[in-house]
Amino acid sequence: MPTTYSRKQMIFLIRLVVIITTAYFIIFTPSSNKQFENFGYFFIAVYLFTNLIVAFMPKKIFYDPKIFYGLVLCDSIMLPAGIYFSGYVGSDLYLMYFFIVSLTTISSRFKYLIINALIFSVIYGWLLYQKGFLSGPLAISYSIRIPLILIITVFYGYLITIRLKDKDKKIQEIQDRYEQIVQATDVMMCIVDQDGKYLFTNQKFIEFYGFSDEKSLLGLTVSSIHNGDDEQAEKSLGDVKSVFQSNNTVQNESFDKLHGIWFANTLSPIRNPLTRAVSSVCIISKDITERVEKENKLNDTIELLRKTRDQLIQKDKMSALGRMASGIAHEIRNPLEIIYMGIDYLDFNLTNDNPHIRKSIDKMLNAVNRANNIIKNILSFSKKSTYKITGFPLCPLLDNVLSLAKHSIRKNNVKVIREYDDKLIEVAADFNMLEQVFLNLVNNAIYAMKDSNEKRLTIHVSKQTVSEIGYKSGYRQADFFIIGDKMVVVEISDTGKGIPAADLPKIFEPFYTTKPTNEGTGLGLSLSHMIMDRLSGIIDVKSRENQGTTFYIQLQTDRKKINSNEV
Repeated sequence: MPTTYSRKQMIFLIRLVVIITTAYFIIFTPSSNKQFENFGYFFIAVYLFTNLIVAFMPKKIFYDPKIFYGLVLCDSIMLPAGIYFSGYVGSDLYLMYFFIVSLTTISSRFKYLIINALIFSVIYGWLLYQKGFLSGPLAISYSIRIPLILIITVFYGYLITIRLKDKDKKIQEIQDRYEQIVQATDVMMCIVDQDGKYLFTNQKFIEFYGFSDEKSLLGLTVSSIHNGDDEQAEKSLGDVKSVFQSNNTVQNESFDKLHGIWFANTLSPIRNPLTRAVSSVCIISKDITERVEKENKLNDTIELLRKTRDQLIQKDKMSALGRMASGIAHEIRNPLEIIYMGIDYLDFNLTNDNPHIRKSIDKMLNAVNRANNIIKNILSFSKKSTYKITGFPLCPLLDNVLSLAKHSIRKNNVKVIREYDDKLIEVAADFNMLEQVFLNLVNNAIYAMKDSNEKRLTIHVSKQTVSEIGYKSGYRQADFFIIGDKMVVVEISDTGKGIPAADLPKIFEPFYTTKPTNEGTGLGLSLSHMIMDRLSGIIDVKSRENQGTTFYIQLQTDRKKINSNEV
């Protein structure tokens, strides 16, 4: 079996051969100066001693760059000194030495260096032969130059080669380490050129988009993986071009419609070391779907808290207003009775021959009746009342409400659409109160559509399971609906002018109305909200200006869940 020499042994043996060859020059080259000759012997002893030191040095330090450069420096000094002590000062041997050093430093492969050295040695030997230096008393001194050239070449070539191998190994280790990091990371990574073509992708990227290997991706563009989403494909390519133009990092977020995943993308320029121009772009994409969903949930929760706060404030305002309105209504009703008696007296005593007087009396009487109706509504709004909770079918009640509003529906040419999932759906409520709520909502919907080209009133009834936390729905004991409960949902939709966004938070406030003067009191929706609160139900609204309005009424199915105390 061939014996494998360690790096230390190889350096020791090659240096030993170099030392022996140099010693030959020093010992067998004639010298005219005895002191000069003694210096040569001393040099040989020192050179051998340096190799003895090499023999006792630990193996591991020969992999240290400092030791490597120390050996190169030592031999770069010792070899010219050996040539000097051999008596070849001023000869072409110095030129050959520096030529060999130069040759070894520019050679990328050891075998190419040896081939070049052999060719050079043959040419140099032929030149020595042509000049007649290989014959005569000094023939041996000249002929030994050729193996010396080869030995020096091998020595420096070996040192350079092992150093290059060390560097290559280190580079490979670094490359492998970075490769492991890139492949092991939980983010998708790729490198693209200016046209968006893939130059590199990590395994996470390959697996996510369902490719077999990296080769099947190379040459494709960033647009190709967004198949079916032209807007995102164009945006991705635009971001790549933006990095090339600005030479700066670009960060953005994108949504992959095909996989339903949000990504946070970082596009970083990869610059040419010499020109500093952008040669390619590295794209790192991290899945942030969970974060986005949590942010959306947080925003929904904040919105819910805002709505709950507004509704609590509204409820408190209504409670305070009710107490105040009750006292004011009684105070106003007394003067109204006197005014009513005065109008009645005038109506009885004045003659009917003057139509203007009769018309004025009618106007006063209508005004007093209107004021009296408002007071009745205020008293109804403010006073405590008892109500009877029963279970009854909801759809007949809605049909009855539509019958009561039949005149307005026909007069305004409104098309009514009934969407009952089950006509036998039952709710737990007070029949008369619930009828008042639905009649008010239907009349409001008809009024909202008076100027619409398409007049369509849709009533949809369904039974649903409570699945989301909202106002008065969740897990608290005070909630009307607990997650998992059954509830009946009535949706009353119109194709009217809609409610402006600025008005939506105010529509349940007492006396707030968007109707012209003498067409509304602003108490209808407030009373409806109060009634639903008493029935442990919820009324909500969604509307967009010029796109219609939908009121959502959530009702209980179980009488036990409604507090039937006086309210």
